[in-house]
Amino acid sequence: MNEFKKENILEEYLKEKTLKDRIKTPKFWALIFTLLIGIFLIIIFYKNVIKESMSAEEVAKSIRIMETDSIWVDKKITEYEVIIVPTITFKIKNIGKKPLQYVYFEGVFEFVDSGEKLSDGYTPALIDKPLNPGEISDKITIKSYFGYRATSKEAFIKNIKNWKKLKVKIFAKTQNSQYALLGIYRIKQKIKGIKVVYK
Repeated sequence: MNEFKKENILEEYLKEKTLKDRIKTPKFWALIFTLLIGIFLIIIFYKNVIKESMSAEEVAKSIRIMETDSIWVDKKITEYEVIIVPTITFKIKNIGKKPLQYVYFEGVFEFVDSGEKLSDGYTPALIDKPLNPGEISDKITIKSYFGYRATSKEAFIKNIKNWKKLKVKIFAKTQNSQYALLGIYRIKQKIKGIKVVYK
């Protein structure tokens, strides 16, 4: 008797249900809800990652560097030593067809004569607000991690003519691209707060 009941229950369970019957079940609506969530997430992913992604070549063609200026600034001042590092400030103009957002900049500071690297510096910019085509950014500053060390500011002034000249290569990337070279610029031999300048 028990075996007969078990067979009937199994047979009833395996019986094909019509669409009308399936619509009435909670499992059906849970499945539909899950599918809709999945489609929504795919659309968001496509919009934010795939559609907005740029190649390094696109990044280079979309950014024009403007209003560059460079100067050496204090990094550390103590009773026994002073460390100054090169910085470069600039603005960028979006000359591309897409808004620019989540752009990161790298500066590679090198000696002009030898091409040997002194240091580098990184800065994120345009994080919160996209820079639309044709728009110009606020000032962006890249500061080198390393620079020159001396016993005092006066020592820098005394030896400024003997400094090895520097240049900086500016690179930019978005979240989904490789770094692209935007330009190479000379660093002025100018110390912040001091009027003596040797270009």
